[in-house]
Amino acid sequence: MSSTTPSSQVPLPDRLHQLKIQESDENEIDRPSGTSTPGAEVGVVLGRSSHPKGMNPKLRYIKPYWWPYKTHVKQRWIGRQILEVITTEFRDRSMEYYRHALESGVTRVNGVTARPDLVLRDGDRIDNTVHRHEPPITNDPILVLHIDRKKEFVVISKPGSAPVHATGRYFRHSVLEMMESDYGIKCYSVNRLDRLTSGLMILALSGKAASRLATEFAQGKVEKEYVARVKGKFPEEEVTVDQPLLTVDRQMGLVIITPEGKDAVTIFKRISYDAERDQSVVRCRPQTGRTHQIRVHLQYLGHPIANDPLYSTSEVWGQDLGKGGVNLTPAAAGTSRMAALQARVGSAAPIKKTVDRDHDDIDLTSPILLSEQARSIISKLRRQKDEAEDWIKWKEVIFTAKQAQDELEGSQTQSQPTSTSSTDPSDGEIKSSDPHAPSPLKAPAYLPPGFCGECFVPLPDDPDPETLFIYLHALRYTTPDLGTWETPLPRWAGENWDGDWRGWCDGAVIEDILQEDKERQRQKEQRKGTLD
Repeated sequence: MSSTTPSSQVPLPDRLHQLKIQESDENEIDRPSGTSTPGAEVGVVLGRSSHPKGMNPKLRYIKPYWWPYKTHVKQRWIGRQILEVITTEFRDRSMEYYRHALESGVTRVNGVTARPDLVLRDGDRIDNTVHRHEPPITNDPILVLHIDRKKEFVVISKPGSAPVHATGRYFRHSVLEMMESDYGIKCYSVNRLDRLTSGLMILALSGKAASRLATEFAQGKVEKEYVARVKGKFPEEEVTVDQPLLTVDRQMGLVIITPEGKDAVTIFKRISYDAERDQSVVRCRPQTGRTHQIRVHLQYLGHPIANDPLYSTSEVWGQDLGKGGVNLTPAAAGTSRMAALQARVGSAAPIKKTVDRDHDDIDLTSPILLSEQARSIISKLRRQKDEAEDWIKWKEVIFTAKQAQDELEGSQTQSQPTSTSSTDPSDGEIKSSDPHAPSPLKAPAYLPPGFCGECFVPLPDDPDPETLFIYLHALRYTTPDLGTWETPLPRWAGENWDGDWRGWCDGAVIEDILQEDKERQRQKEQRKGTLD
């Protein structure tokens, strides 16, 4: 049986006021949370908010909490000194911060305190305790479009800015966690959307259903349709791009077109042209499901997504914005990934006064030899991210964190799900402690204004909500088993867009089905109780 959401005329009560921004403690809204600028892929310039820190009504916040990471050494880390690995893999904070944290004894390898010059070996386990500040995300709710308890699936519209899974600095601000915390619905992922992308998703209500539905997506049985707002006047005729794609830098999540990549095909058709902004709204039908496929194929055509921080800035890509792809001739200074790994074995990577985070591990993360242009693009993206996060160039505060490790390990009782994100350098077993516990860190003699009162690092300004998403929206899915599901066009895709990005075209609204589902569940429990 095929089911469809109504396209535009069904009333939706405004559920923003029902959304749990954070726990009910009123004091929490007064404290800033999140220690990141927008974009896991790349830093972007922050807009300055007129609202006090932690109180922008367009942002969702969460109170920082203590979080012990446990992970095993990855292949690319073997033979490298721990300071170099942490400084290049984790770009959250400055090298000075990481050096001092290691010298303070906050990190252990195989249960033994690790110093900055420790060389990592195969099989090593790394334990590290941090005060986790999740970045704020937009305060747009996850819209639940349909729940089918019999077939065990739920259809949602995901807001841009929230990742699907726990990844990087995001855990509680992920779709799967928020579905459970906000609506009490335990879900399993079937397909992925980029963190910055909004729109339709199908989630499973059981592991078995997730496996079944994921197979449909993997086998290409699901027809997908997206809408994007791009730079320039897109051609009127239908355009097909069939260029292969490959991820060449894990830190920035950068994907390029190269023969060594995976086959990828996308069909594009212009919907409208905005002459005032010189932007087009384009319908996108991916025939394959590669990472950043639509974004990179649009860039290849010379029409990148208008606000894409990774693929549409002239400062990084030049005036042509990457049209036609990057040069693929290997740079003379480049080396293969295997050779780069071999060069790091043993103590071949001496401790240095500074680590060049723009270049030091480019060859380690790319599966192919890169051209000079590709290396330059990666360096610019990394530098842009670091410059945008200048607030975290921690130099003023010295603290001892070893006590935090000791006390957390002694009192830790609650386990959290294993992180399986391939993009998270700290993936592995993760356990959390009580987020309301007092800080176990020794306070510094002097704490400048604007620093966290528990872990003593600088707190950033709130990000501009408009920099937390891109103009790319999953509009419609058609599956053999579950039918066709869609959302209305997002407001920014309208032909006469007024500049306000929140909401839908032509005032369209979506039915609120949560109360109806809750009532069905209540009646089901009553019948079960009667039979018992």
